Formats: sequence, structure tokens, C-alpha cells
Amino acid sequence: MTGRLARDRTGEEVSQDSATITGRLLRLPKVQAALKGLLLLGLGIFLFTRITSGTLNYYISQRFDWLTVAAVLGLIVVGLSYRYLLQEAEDSDAASDDLAADRSGKAGSMAEGDSRQHSHEHSHALGWSGLVLISLPIVLGLLVPPRPLGVAALQNREISAGGLDSVLPAAVGSSLVKESSERTILDWVLAFHQGERPVETDTADVVGFVYLDDAADEAAFTLTRFVVGCCAADAMAVGLPVSLAAGLPSEEALEEGQWVRVVGRFATSAGDRIPVLLAEQLEAVPEPNQPYLYP
Repeated sequence: MTGRLARDRTGEEVSQDSATITGRLLRLPKVQAALKGLLLLGLGIFLFTRITSGTLNYYISQRFDWLTVAAVLGLIVVGLSYRYLLQEAEDSDAASDDLAADRSGKAGSMAEGDSRQHSHEHSHALGWSGLVLISLPIVLGLLVPPRPLGVAALQNREISAGGLDSVLPAAVGSSLVKESSERTILDWVLAFHQGERPVETDTADVVGFVYLDDAADEAAFTLTRFVVGCCAADAMAVGLPVSLAAGLPSEEALEEGQWVRVVGRFATSAGDRIPVLLAEQLEAVPEPNQPYLYP
């Protein structure tokens, strides 16, 4: 029993010694400067790869791209500046070694100054929790491949235009100057939301992904796009009900989430706020480089 307690105590002492050593190592000025510089450079490079790969707008609206570019430049500049702090730490260590004899003779007068300097450096030290917290976005970004919102995100969202009331005047004004064949799903939904009714000469030519809504009676599916005002967290879905003309692929032949281009005319109906789009042409298309729409 005594031997087991001794082994347990020895194991605890070894663990505490290891934690103490790693803690002291992390607090070294050279290690602090190197870690902070590498983390800032890593964040900057990570954001830069999202810009160059075209996946940045899977997360934020295009109007915030310039802020991301500014953040990348700032992170890289500040990260590189730690190179000079690292050099200063190395020079300081060398100077400390050269003056070891003098400092031993003036221990009393130096102790207070060293204590103040150590306290100041410790207040800006990067701990293990901070290291993990700052590294987490980079690790998750590398492990989870970037993908835009799709059918799976509709489980927690409703297809509607009600959430766009704050941008309706500007968005509708923009859509009214477009030819009918140039309007997107968002343009049509906003126009209908404002009370516009389709005419026989209106031809829609729109692209979206297939959403097989079981609640749709007249429509075979809903042609859907996500609209992003600020970021993917506030994205909302808008869609047009589509009915298939004879000779086109049946509803069973369509795969939910598949991107398609639909050309057709709207069926006029006084009861429905969003008229049904009668598809005259339907073809599969690749996912757009920018799958979101912006009001």
C-alpha cells in the first residue's frame, strides 16, 4: 500500500513538474513572440486562401470583402512585426548573460525593477487557453471543407420574402429596371411581394436549386436560392413554385438540391401571392461560383 502511494505521488510530481516546465517555456519572451507572430500570420494566410479560392462569400456578403482584405493585410503586417520583437528578446538574453556578474552584485536594486518588468510581460503573455482559442478557427477551417448553404439548411428556415422588408424599396427599384428575362429569383419574389402581377409577355429565365416541398400542390418543386444580407447566419431562402410542362423531366427524375435553369411564363392567379412558374425549358446546370443572391 505504501509503495502504491509512493508511486502515485511520484506520478503526480512528474505531471506537475511537466506542467511547470511547459508553463515556464510558454512564458519565455522568445516563445511568446514566435507564437503570437505565427498565429497572426496563420490567420492572415487562412483568410487569404478563402479569398483566392472564392469561398469567402460562402460566409459573408460581398460588400464586406474589402474589410477582409484589410484584415489580411493587418494580420500579416502585425505578425511580421513580431520578428523584431523576437530579435529584441534574443538580444536581451545575450545582454543578460554578459551582465550576470554585475547583476549579482546589485541584486537588491535590480530585484524591484525585474519584478515590475516581469509583471508587465506576464500581463500580455499568451496562455494555453488563448493559444487554443485563437488556433481554433484555423483548425476548424482546415478540417471542415467550405460549402454554401443548401437544401439541408432549409430544415430550419422558411422560404419567404418577409424578412427582406428593410431592403424592399431599393431592391424592387433595381429589379423594375431589368428586363423580365434578366431578373433573378429574388427580383421576381420582391416584385410579387410588392403587388406586381405578371403579364403574358413576361418570360422568366432563372437559376436555382430544386427543393421538393411536400406542401406544394400545383407546383412540382420550388426553385430556391439563399439571400444573404450580412453573413450566412442571417441568410434566408426565397423561391418560385415551378410546374413542369409536358415533355419535361418528371418530378421523380429531379434530385433535391440539384441546380437547374428554368425558362417559362407565370400562371396568373388572383389567390396566390407568388404565381406558379410554368416551365417550358428545364436543364441541369453546375452550381454557380456565387450561389447566393444579394438584396
